Amino acid sequence: MYKNGFTLIEVIIVVIIIGVLAAIAMPRVTNQVNTTKAVEAYRQLGVLMRKVQECYIQNGDIMAGCNEVTALSGYTFPVTPNFTYNFNSSLCPDANNCVGQASFSGTNANAADVITLKLDISAGSITKTKGGIFSTLKN
Repeated sequence: MYKNGFTLIEVIIVVIIIGVLAAIAMPRVTNQVNTTKAVEAYRQLGVLMRKVQECYIQNGDIMAGCNEVTALSGYTFPVTPNFTYNFNSSLCPDANNCVGQASFSGTNANAADVITLKLDISAGSITKTKGGIFSTLKN
């Protein structure tokens, strides 16, 4: 008489195979999630820099009032547990040297996880400096 079902050895082998596959897949999934979060921060800094440019032009090429988030009409940094944003008058003293930063503050974050956008309105350029988790972003 035969019994239907799996032996203990078969079940253990299946559990080991699933464990190995999970160990291989989890770091890749985690990296993809962190990259998606980094894109979120980069886009927020881009919106910020466009608001600064808009404010500067509307103020008749005067930077005062355009270098604080609270002064930019219609813009606030999103409340997120993933990033710490930094933008103030000391980082944006004039139209040629205006910096916005985002630092990754999620799990496994380190000091290198910073992206900086530097706006030079007179040259019409934005320079991006990426580190840590942000280095995975293209362009």
